[in-house]
Amino acid sequence: MNCTTNGQLRPFPILQFRWWMPGMVLFAMAAGLLLYAAGATMGDEWFTVGSGKWWGLTAVLHLPFFVILFFLVIGLVERIGFYWKGRAPEQPGPLPAEYPTVCVQLPMFNEHAVARRVIEAAANMTWPADRLTIQVLDDSTDEDTRRLVEQVCRQVRARGIDCRVLHRSNRQGYKAGALEEGRKQTDAEFLAIFDADFVPPPDYLRRAIPHFYLPDGRADTGLALVQAQWGHLNHDESALTLAQSLWVDDHHTLQMSWRSAAWQFVNFTGTAGVWRAAAIEAAGGWRATSLVEDCELSFRHLFAGYRTKFVKEIVAPAELPATYAAYKAQQRRWTLGWVQLQRLHLPTLLFDYPTSWLRRLQFFYHMCISWQWPAWAIWIMVLPFLIYTDHWLGVFGPAWGVAFYLLPSLFWLALSTTMASLETKHTYAAPLTPTRFLGRLGRMFPYIFIGAGMLPHQFSAFAEGLFGPLHSEFERTPKAATVTKNANVAAPLSRATAVPKKYRVKVHWPYILGELFFILYHVGWVILFANAGLFWCALVAAYMALCVLCLVFFSRGPYLARLVLFTNLRQPA
Repeated sequence: MNCTTNGQLRPFPILQFRWWMPGMVLFAMAAGLLLYAAGATMGDEWFTVGSGKWWGLTAVLHLPFFVILFFLVIGLVERIGFYWKGRAPEQPGPLPAEYPTVCVQLPMFNEHAVARRVIEAAANMTWPADRLTIQVLDDSTDEDTRRLVEQVCRQVRARGIDCRVLHRSNRQGYKAGALEEGRKQTDAEFLAIFDADFVPPPDYLRRAIPHFYLPDGRADTGLALVQAQWGHLNHDESALTLAQSLWVDDHHTLQMSWRSAAWQFVNFTGTAGVWRAAAIEAAGGWRATSLVEDCELSFRHLFAGYRTKFVKEIVAPAELPATYAAYKAQQRRWTLGWVQLQRLHLPTLLFDYPTSWLRRLQFFYHMCISWQWPAWAIWIMVLPFLIYTDHWLGVFGPAWGVAFYLLPSLFWLALSTTMASLETKHTYAAPLTPTRFLGRLGRMFPYIFIGAGMLPHQFSAFAEGLFGPLHSEFERTPKAATVTKNANVAAPLSRATAVPKKYRVKVHWPYILGELFFILYHVGWVILFANAGLFWCALVAAYMALCVLCLVFFSRGPYLARLVLFTNLRQPA
């Protein structure tokens, strides 16, 4: 049945497709497995264990696990390959006698807490004043923030530095739109970009720009990007920031170093990088077609034949999200954006980009890394059913179950954590002592807990990226201006500080419902396993439910209370 508007027929909204509908189908299927197991007898397999049909069905039900193994294997190759290619320092070339022109772009939106810090840090970078421009691309809608930005920029201009503020009347294109508009207003040869939560060290430009030159002093025009290592301002603030610091150290120091040395390609991380302006122009400029506009631009450069470079020896410290709500907002945007990028460019990578099969496989892994989230989420929901119905390898003995299901992930985790703790000598100022090394190893425990608790949230983000619109709203990650003692953080120009403002994080109800279903689903398995005497399995299911419950509580607890009262459905960061 249709309803009419101005004489035209239109379908009822309930018939329109929504991105969360496929997830509902999957959850319904998972609930069906749980209900089937509740009505069956423990060990009631559909086929005789070891028969051809049993192996066939078991293999099909293990498909999510095979996807996980694929990513684990290539991930191990990258980390072990670091010692072959990537560990040696990157060598810069000499700067020309006349320094090239550089424009430092600082995109921000309502960054009241950190705006002064990043503008002053950019102004403190060492570079000839007549060859340097700072663009503050401020899309803030908060008048207090806009006034603060104008004030700090006036102070910087008083020092003889060209510091310009670009306020747009709308946020068209979000961050990508601001960067593109700023790019069109400068003729600088190089563009250095920093998010508002970063504090670039004074020698950043002097160390990064030389990498665009060959040893003989000629410009390396085929190099489009020099990406620096992310450092940390608040890595030891909480279990959350410790877990994030492990991920950043592993991904940057190990993975990106390997990719840069072995394949001459890394994606821009959205900040702490320097672009050759002519390369951006040649690739078509910034586009807001994905929430990871930085990665989307990087792959267009790959397809155009450019190289990109990662330099782990240059470290730009940054503030890690300090609250679970902010962390979830960041991870949603990244996962959703990477899936959007796949919709845009995966066909080009697979069928049109001329390269060897090995490079294509590596770039496929690189572009599709977000598939790990649905693979893990589906696997964690299917595995209890496999155990209960004897469609898993543990039916041949506990040793088979441990070796096949636990050892690959544990080996990957132990290796990556150990290497990330040993090889980040440029990231941390303090020398690595046995005590500090053990402390960094301990980061794997909150990393596991938070990673498990993020599964349903990230599954929803993946589904939204796959089935939702390409042009999604760019939701900023709230910053709290948390700064610990760090030698690379420059002193402020002025002691006058503004009272930090709190902004609100949008809450997406399909994500919350997915998390609540995940909790109830594993509670159901706790009951089934406990009744069957499989107490270890019940304990693991309880652990999964607890991980998700804790993250829901820490990030959504106040919101859920307000939801019951139907009031103020946005929550502070």
